[in-house]
Amino acid sequence: MLFLSQRAYCSGDIEMELFLIALEEIFILFIIIVAGYVCRRLGILSGDSRKQLTSLVIDLVLPCVVLQSFLSEDSASFSSLIPSASLQLFLIYAVSIALSYILIRKRSVDSGIERLIVIFSNSGFVGIPLLSAVYGELGKFAAIMAIIIFSLFFWTYGVYNVARQHDLRSSVKKMITPPLVAVIIALPLSLLSIRLPGFIMEPVAMIADMNSPLAMIVTGITVAEVDLSELFSRRVYYTVFCKNIVLPLILGALFFVVGLRDELSISLLVTAACPTAALVPMLALQYDHDGGLPSGAFAMSTALSMLTLPAYIYLLSAMASL
Repeated sequence: MLFLSQRAYCSGDIEMELFLIALEEIFILFIIIVAGYVCRRLGILSGDSRKQLTSLVIDLVLPCVVLQSFLSEDSASFSSLIPSASLQLFLIYAVSIALSYILIRKRSVDSGIERLIVIFSNSGFVGIPLLSAVYGELGKFAAIMAIIIFSLFFWTYGVYNVARQHDLRSSVKKMITPPLVAVIIALPLSLLSIRLPGFIMEPVAMIADMNSPLAMIVTGITVAEVDLSELFSRRVYYTVFCKNIVLPLILGALFFVVGLRDELSISLLVTAACPTAALVPMLALQYDHDGGLPSGAFAMSTALSMLTLPAYIYLLSAMASL
């Protein structure tokens, strides 16, 4: 049976509690996106700022996010659950990737980006505060584990899906990004329970905290520079429908059929149901793809999650108590 955190359990109105938590976190996202949009429209930030900020996030900020996630005390305190959480997250990604090829069948320059929209979730900025509020420390641990496994898949499969060329060597070379190097460094340290000293981890954490604001600002700049008709096209509607509704329902049904109904499993499912990752439009820009489709999908997925996330958590909670 699922045990909610004391805050949610005592409220007497779980669905409204969850709705308000999700609404608050997502509204924060939109405020920062609007700030980036306004700065670009007013000329405070130029067109070159988008690529420069994207490079800053990918080459500096994200490696720090990876290090902080792998080496945090929160992940260490639930060390006994790490194998189970990792296996379940690998299952989530395996199913998500397989389904993305079924749901996105067309072959075009955007098909790889569309699959990433469906597969990858904003489990950090939305997931950590949401799951911490609803499921307490276990929820926060689940979100951190989701970020770690996200990093493994996004900076390998995700980059390959966007940057792949006929030359395999060139494709593999592009996958060797700073975030992936950070994963390679941090993984053995985490497995060996080695913690870096505070004078190193504190600046790493400070830089990592810049991730969400900078990612949202880049998204706002992108929205300001593209045609609105590109942001709200049929492909955007379809990919967001698959991301926010189809994929979470299939994953939830699969977990419940195989008997994964405990609080950890529910928390991990919620991370997969979070809106599209902000890194998807940033990665598209990094490799000179059109930013309209992923930016529109990110904005719409985030807005729709104000309704889908609370409803999904409520549904999982009800099913877990059966």
